[in-house]
Amino acid sequence: MLGSLLMYLAFVVVTKEKPVMIRAPPQARHSHKSTYTSRNTQITLLLRMPGKIMDHRARYYCDLFRSTVLFWPPSYGKTVIVLDEESQGDHEFGEIVINHTRKHFPEYRLEVKYEALPKNKLVLEFPGAPRDPNYNRQLWSSFFFDLYTNDPIIAWMDSDVAFITPVTKTSIFSGTKLRVLGWDCTFHFPWVKQWAVSSERALGLPYVADYMSYFPVYIYRDTFLHCREYIMKHLNVSDFEQAFRLFYFDGNWLSPVSVVLSYAWFFERDRYDWNMKLCTDLTEYNKRFPVGATIGPEHLEDILSQPQTAFHVRYGEFLHANVLISYCLSQEAAGNHLDVCLKHNFSLSDNFDLLHHDLQRVKTIETNTCAGKNADYCLQVLGDHYKEVGLEIKNNLRQLNWRNVKAVEKLIKEMGMKCTYFI
Repeated sequence: MLGSLLMYLAFVVVTKEKPVMIRAPPQARHSHKSTYTSRNTQITLLLRMPGKIMDHRARYYCDLFRSTVLFWPPSYGKTVIVLDEESQGDHEFGEIVINHTRKHFPEYRLEVKYEALPKNKLVLEFPGAPRDPNYNRQLWSSFFFDLYTNDPIIAWMDSDVAFITPVTKTSIFSGTKLRVLGWDCTFHFPWVKQWAVSSERALGLPYVADYMSYFPVYIYRDTFLHCREYIMKHLNVSDFEQAFRLFYFDGNWLSPVSVVLSYAWFFERDRYDWNMKLCTDLTEYNKRFPVGATIGPEHLEDILSQPQTAFHVRYGEFLHANVLISYCLSQEAAGNHLDVCLKHNFSLSDNFDLLHHDLQRVKTIETNTCAGKNADYCLQVLGDHYKEVGLEIKNNLRQLNWRNVKAVEKLIKEMGMKCTYFI
């Protein structure tokens, strides 16, 4: 396909020279101050995964597919799955998911794309690599998501993520800007420190924050292209394979989403609405940034003003219960009193966890963010969220049918896979 061809046209020159850090004040390489983004803009829900690996197949059906047909309105945009071009197992999986979607969920648009291997095998497998080649391939691919859709916005999903509450336009946009969530409260973890090293190698600028706790991550499609162009210019190379090997070549881990959004902070900040939490003093934290790139109070949000709409399943199994809670609160807001919900008598406070910055550690890092004097604010935020969903259900702008979940669970059973049930 054209996208894969464009990706690998350039000849690769292998080098082990470590790039020099440049901490100059950022320059506005791409100006978008007059950009207006309609909230009706089509969004591609994009997932990169290896289709030949059975565990990843199960993740797709149990986590993303099953929750998408419940909480992601098909009117928002299509789903794109990117698989390995050279793998017969990936092509077989691609046919399976296309057939299942067309047959059981014709209102959802699904496209399957295939990506070729990099020319240089050392991009994915090198001495001392912290992750295996399959994982490294997903890291590599993450910088090229713009090649797999023409939609202006990409909703980047991780391979182990499921939706936990209905996605709304208000959870995606703040006015006409895309909402970005991030925090620095994980900087004591060794792998986050390593993400910072790799990010600074790539950009020559300080690592801004941890953006890996929040999915989907909404990013303008052209931000990926602009980020690649900047990295290649900074590292003085002619193709991205060379660049990739200059910032990911040793035992330090890599977080592509944090690289791309750090780039966006320095060069496209006005296109996004930043909502970050700092566990470090703001004045102290800002000492790392060049003039003109410091974080201001307007960029901070200790308690989220919109609920997180998805969670990392592997690290937050206990959050499966919140799927039913969100479903019932949505139906109640629409005036629908369903038997399955009346059995439980859920309240808004049962979903307080969704306003925490790190869902997977919400039970261990600190007391609930909505405790005490914050409870009224949290109730207001969640109340507004479910009122928005309920109104859309009433006006037939959104379908919220548990039978979709049952349909996917039937497919899962037919394929011999097992999942944790939402009920």
